[in-house]
Formats: sequence, structure tokens, C-alpha cells
Amino acid sequence: MAKKKTGGAGWVASGLAWGLAGGLALGTLVVAPSLAPISDYSFNNIDPTTKGSDGARKAPGSSDKDGEAPANPEANSANALLAGNSTRIVEGTLDQRPFIIVRAPNADEDDVKVTSWLAQQAGATVAGEITLTDKFLSQDGADQLRSIIANTLPAGAQLSVDNQAPGTHAGESLGTALMFDVNTNEPMANVEDRALVLQALRDGGFIEYDDGTITPAQGIIVVTGGDIEEGEGVKDDADVFAATVLADFARGLDSRGDAVVLAGRRGAASPNGSIALIRSNAEASAAVSTVDSLDSETGRISTVLALAEQIGGKSGAYGSATNAQAPAPERPRAQDNG
Repeated sequence: MAKKKTGGAGWVASGLAWGLAGGLALGTLVVAPSLAPISDYSFNNIDPTTKGSDGARKAPGSSDKDGEAPANPEANSANALLAGNSTRIVEGTLDQRPFIIVRAPNADEDDVKVTSWLAQQAGATVAGEITLTDKFLSQDGADQLRSIIANTLPAGAQLSVDNQAPGTHAGESLGTALMFDVNTNEPMANVEDRALVLQALRDGGFIEYDDGTITPAQGIIVVTGGDIEEGEGVKDDADVFAATVLADFARGLDSRGDAVVLAGRRGAASPNGSIALIRSNAEASAAVSTVDSLDSETGRISTVLALAEQIGGKSGAYGSATNAQAPAPERPRAQDNG
């Protein structure tokens, strides 16, 4: 289906219907999109202490040095408010929707766990988790990746002739193997074909997953890293190539299942980062939703809502980076998700 671009954030108005706490949380989401991450993936429990520069645990809002102001007390307060209301914000938005998380090698463990947990609180069911290896994103592995993909295509699957980039073809193949057909609501590949693709890629050293854990999904969240200090696509040519493969991969996945979100930290939205590459291409950004600041409460909530929005046929670019369209998606209405 053709997706409609969205960029508005109608949070405060729609949030009023959920009660005062939910509305306040939504207002916070718009005002303070870049917030500190929580240290535990239970959103209703916040670590009561933070680390200072000396490594000692300190209370939130306390100064790191005597006489200094706290680093960001407003963000801490907003983070606490969101933490207590995150499940209410996403509740019901992914009811009975199976999803898969595909994680890049640089993805942060907490980002993955919290995002998966919150998607489940939104009503989604886990259809599996796949980890891409460094080899998947490397120039050295590109030819072998192309060969495996070409020789393990699910029945009826086709690869792009105009774009033969390894990430694109891998996304097209895995998208067919892993996702439901949006028109028939049936898996695009049978069990045998799906197993063939996955096992061949694992045997080749391109992905990792646990046997018996991967089933068809209606949506996929691709999680990358991209810390501000490290970024993506900024170190050398190999780093640029890896970010490009990941962006192409997300786009290839979406071309088959039509419900893909690429989410990471703000460094992935900097020039040459995978999120930036999607956002800089009009066709790609109209297909794949992107979320930066995944290490914040806002980013994790936005990722879940963006997946719901994708399943509903819309897309957007969300977060605190300058190339985002809006801080967060609107909360989809029930009819938007069928």
C-alpha cells in the first residue's frame, strides 16, 4: 500500500482523552523530545540514582561538583513523568500484531530490550529477534551475501533489477521470508522457504538467531546504535558502507512487508548515518519510518507508535535531530490499525 507521510504531533489534544496523567506525558513528549534514558526496562521503575564523573552514584538532579547546577533537571522530571505513563500512551496501539526486532551490531542492549518490552505492552506479540553481524554490513562480505540471497529466494520472490546493492537484495529476500502480505494478510513465504533463507544466512555468518523463535510478522523494528560520540558513517569508508547497507536493508524490508521502522540513537541521524540516509531520500523516507534518540523515553515510545503508524499505512521521521519531522508520532486511532 502507498503510505501517507505524517509529521504532525497532535499529542496534547488527543492525550486529554486518556486522562490528565496521559495528557501531561504527551505534552512532555513534544516539549522535551531528547531525554535521558532509563537504566531498567521496566518503565514504571526508575533508577533513583545517577552516576557522577567520579563514578559514584548520585541522586537525580544533584550537581556533579559542589556549587554546580544539575545537568538537566527539566529532562529528568520529564523523563520520570513519561516513565510512569509510557504503557498508557502506547496501550492497544499494536493489539495482536506480531513483530520482529532486527538489531544491528552496534545496537544497545537496553534500547532493544526496552523497545521490545514496550511493544508488548502495546499489545504486540514477539515473532522473533535477529541480530545482523559485522559481516552482513561489510564490504568483504558483500559478494557472498549477494550469492546466498540469490540462491535461497523464497518461492515467488523477486529481487530488484535496478538496485542490486547487497543491503537492498537482503532486505527484499528477508522481507519476503519474514513478513505477512499486506493484501492477503497471509505469510509471503512458507515455513520451509523461511527456514532456508535464515539458516543459509546464519551458516554464512551474516545473522544470528535462536532456532524455533522466528515466525511471520506484520511489522519489523530495525534497531541501530549511533551514539553522539561515535555516530554512524563518520569513522572511515567501512563505516559509511555499513550505514548504507543498513539503510538499504530497511528500505528493502519495507518494499515487501510495508511496515518497517528504523530506530537508533542521534548519531545515526548525523550525516552518512543510516537514519540520515533514509531521511535524505524522499522515496525512502515516504516508505520507512525513522526514530532517533532511542536512548530516551520519548524515542522508545515513538518507535512503538511509529510501528503502529506504519501498519496503518503512514510514515514519518521522529526524534530530536534536526532532520526529524516531529518529536513523536500521533497516537494512532483504533481504525487506523484495522
